[in-house]
Amino acid sequence: MKKKLILSLTAIGLFLSLAIPPSNSMNQVTGSFSTVAYAAGNSLPANTKDGTILHAFDWSFNTIKNELPNIAAAGFKSVQVSPVQGTKSSSTDASNWWLLYQPTNQSIGNAQLGTEAQFKELCTEAAKYNISIIVDVVMNHMANNGNADQLDSSVDSSFQNTNYYHNLGQCANWSDRYSITQEGIGMPDLNTQNSEVQSKAITFLNQCASDGADGFRFDAAKHIETNIGLDAGKSWAGNYWTNVLGNLTNESNLFIYGEILQDGTVDNISSYETFMNVSASNLGYGIRSAITSNNLSSIGTTFYGIDSNKAVDFVETHDNYEDGTSKSLTDTQRKMGWAIAAGRANATPLFFDRPTSSIGSEGDSLWKDPDIIAINNFHNAMISQNEYLRWTNNNQTMLIDRGAIGTLIVNDGSNTSINCSTNLANGTYTNHGSSSCTLTVSNGTISGTIPVNSVIVLYNVSSNTSGNSGGSTTTYSPTSGYKVDYDSSTLTQGNSFTIYYNGSLASSSSVSLHLGYNSWTNPSDVAMTKDSTSGFWKGNINIPTSVTKLDFDFTNGSSWDNNSSQNWHLPVYSSSVPVQVTPAPTAGKSITVYYNGSLASSASSMTLHWGYNNWASTNDVTMIKHSDGKWSATITVPSGSYMLNMCFKNNSDTWDSNSSSNYNYSVAE
Repeated sequence: MKKKLILSLTAIGLFLSLAIPPSNSMNQVTGSFSTVAYAAGNSLPANTKDGTILHAFDWSFNTIKNELPNIAAAGFKSVQVSPVQGTKSSSTDASNWWLLYQPTNQSIGNAQLGTEAQFKELCTEAAKYNISIIVDVVMNHMANNGNADQLDSSVDSSFQNTNYYHNLGQCANWSDRYSITQEGIGMPDLNTQNSEVQSKAITFLNQCASDGADGFRFDAAKHIETNIGLDAGKSWAGNYWTNVLGNLTNESNLFIYGEILQDGTVDNISSYETFMNVSASNLGYGIRSAITSNNLSSIGTTFYGIDSNKAVDFVETHDNYEDGTSKSLTDTQRKMGWAIAAGRANATPLFFDRPTSSIGSEGDSLWKDPDIIAINNFHNAMISQNEYLRWTNNNQTMLIDRGAIGTLIVNDGSNTSINCSTNLANGTYTNHGSSSCTLTVSNGTISGTIPVNSVIVLYNVSSNTSGNSGGSTTTYSPTSGYKVDYDSSTLTQGNSFTIYYNGSLASSSSVSLHLGYNSWTNPSDVAMTKDSTSGFWKGNINIPTSVTKLDFDFTNGSSWDNNSSQNWHLPVYSSSVPVQVTPAPTAGKSITVYYNGSLASSASSMTLHWGYNNWASTNDVTMIKHSDGKWSATITVPSGSYMLNMCFKNNSDTWDSNSSSNYNYSVAE
């Protein structure tokens, strides 16, 4: 955290220049990262470290909770909340953002973000979406009263003990390790070697975790001493990190990183890496510089002195934005920068949501831009794939190959044709983002035209087959002529699920998916995006782990498509999907039903017993067995249908009726 007295430090941080000389030819460098199994699909990662972080800067707990469906749909694994500790003023003016970084206590809840009860509610709800909550904690100092050395009168009495502070004045030499760890940075500096101060920190952090926090960002971590590296054997060395982190009740399950602004001399960053992940501040500078100079090769291939497995990388942070360093970046530049930060291997990228109004409110909407979503999904799909970086087009175009299954292209110049090497498998690839772009890979060469100032996200060879699990790299494309479509193989708890819509509201300027669970519990609206390839609107959701049924319809803000008052209802399964329908059932149209339930493996024959509108009429169809063990049958759904009802029978007349609930899928009328 760069407080008011040190805001100017951002612009003078040491930048490690690792630029590759400009060239009209293709520059390429092989990464040295290990390759492990690829997990297909757009589900959020299981581990916090493997996903992307949305920094919901100054959003209240309730604001975040209300946006969780959209956050999950946008592909963010984690949300970083602003400091939860008490503040010395109740002001919600956006210009007073710094109040949250001058705490008056080490307790949960403040006037700006909400109460501890609301924080717990947020964490509980986030867990349903497989979203982690990371808390920004301020443990280095307490609030001043306008005089940097004096405590504000609102500081809790439990922190009024003078022994709890270093009492050495403010930092006089930013290039001296003693000064930056033992003297203040604009506020009274906590005596972090003091065992009582450490005990208070342990109690507070464990309370956050008990309430549901999944990790912490330690503000100003660089200013809390270690006992190794540059601090080893020094008079100021302390065991704060060893003791505090070592006494967290579930440390191994927490994602922890610290703000270590790199200076190249006294940051001691390699020592902090033994305790936690660290902020990649120099890489952030490098990304911004490369984007604004139109020389993407200047980024280089390293993480600027940080282990990539320990890096939290970003385009900008709240400090960069609030001190003006990054404020001039356009949304297009931010998207290009995010593609680079989130496209790289091993690091955990953080996306800063810029504020637009008062503290407590949602910031700008770029975090749910179609390109940001596409980049997040790419990041999640490429976990542990190695990287191979290339530059072309006079270094204005950068390609990030991930294994042989994905490539992310950033074009910081005008429309350009590319014809260069790639690790992608042969095939035709269509951009997952907003720009219309289709590229062809043949014998290790990718070719086609890249639009001006664009991000192109490529993975999964174009196909009309649906992905399922394991190493599949296929993707689902909605079927032309159908009103609603989806990949029913992904209807499992905790999974990502995409609903495609091309019904009566499709010509609207915006469409939202109105979504509920288990008979319309907690309904919310999820913004849909227009797919440039298929023309369908699509809404991405992450199915909570407690859900057994999805309920949805569609709205453009003034009109509704609720399937002639029948709505849409789909079953959700706990793990594997026993019954798939492709395409989604539509009245008067043909669909194929796939069965892989409890009877499938041992049966010598299978019969699909089906009806519609709660068994108004029934039919039996003999199914065909496939080499993968599934059985299938193609049927035509009758006109006037609103619900398809199914169960299955094997050659021994044993029935699978889904525990007497049958398998029921809504039909688009």
